[in-house]
Amino acid sequence: MNAELLMLLGGTAAFALTLYWVRNRRLGERHAIGWLAAATVALVCGFFPHTLMQLADASRLSYPTAVLFIALGVGYMYAFAVSVALTRLHQKCVRLLQAIALLEHRVRELESERTAESRPFPATQSPAPDSERELGGGR
Repeated sequence: MNAELLMLLGGTAAFALTLYWVRNRRLGERHAIGWLAAATVALVCGFFPHTLMQLADASRLSYPTAVLFIALGVGYMYAFAVSVALTRLHQKCVRLLQAIALLEHRVRELESERTAESRPFPATQSPAPDSERELGGGR
């Protein structure tokens, strides 16, 4: 298997996988654009293998592998930026969950205080007995 065929297969798989994840709402459109661009570059290099040589000549690099190394470096930087964004979102989610838990605890406390205040007298306390009936005196 040569490099062009590998780029073609990899680009096709990446393109299809990205579209599948966007369609199922597992990948946001904002992040999908970068991955679709990377898949498109891989497809172009697979369909037109001389493009990599032309890019190497245009950037005055003597080896096409240097262009590939730079492309992988750009891909790495993009993946790193996405990882940083995911870490920030995770930290926000943790803070929000903690705030929700504290609020729920406070609501439960307030509800229990409110129900304790609105309870009637306990059943053990009964009104004072009628002194005349108790003493047996009556009419």
